Amino acid sequence: MRIPRFYLPADYQPGLVVALNKEQSHYALTVLRLKNGHQLQVFDGQGQQAEAQLQVINRREAQVQLGEQITRPGCESPLNTLLLQGISRGERMDYSLQKAVELGVTAIQPVFTERCEVRLDEEKAEKRRQQWQALVISACEQSGRCVVPEVKSLVTLNDWLAENPQQPGLVLDPYSRQTLNTLAAPDVSQVLAILIGPEGGLSEQEVAQAQTQGFQGIRLGPRILRTETAAPVILSLLQGRWGDLS
Repeated sequence: MRIPRFYLPADYQPGLVVALNKEQSHYALTVLRLKNGHQLQVFDGQGQQAEAQLQVINRREAQVQLGEQITRPGCESPLNTLLLQGISRGERMDYSLQKAVELGVTAIQPVFTERCEVRLDEEKAEKRRQQWQALVISACEQSGRCVVPEVKSLVTLNDWLAENPQQPGLVLDPYSRQTLNTLAAPDVSQVLAILIGPEGGLSEQEVAQAQTQGFQGIRLGPRILRTETAAPVILSLLQGRWGDLS
């Protein structure tokens, strides 16, 4: 039977009692209908995980008592991947980030591009980032990951490229002649950035600018993929060739 997992930043010591927040308590007590004493697993987002036991306080509140730390190997990828995802609308962006986490992405950098249809001021951009970070944590709970990928502050693609010159990376370009079969194995000791455009794709100028700064153009096949499909596909292929399944 699958053991429920909760993200719980804490200094893990056997016997320590830590309160679940409102959302976690609701999920444990109302959605999962867990009872007092139910066995759980918790993780701190930095690689530690531990056994725990649910302690029900009342119908809306619960806490956990930590047990021994879990020492078995985690499920982090040997690849260090940074997803540069062009910001898209609504569920498309949510889907891209959720599946990227399930497929082992290390960090996520949302970027505004020329054809991005989403417009956010600074306050709304930070609120959106927090929402995406919560989605990432939920994906870690579901997928068994113990390290939570950071969703970085939203920036324009131009600004990110200016601040990260000669960053090794791939830019998805359906018109590139290079495919995964012709790509050299990435250096797993370095961050590999993966640049994906929003709904309207990247402009020719953006693709050229990324290539000038060290990115390699790559196409994933004869068909043009939707923005929400591209990240799961390229991460799956990279994991199969040089990562989890290599």
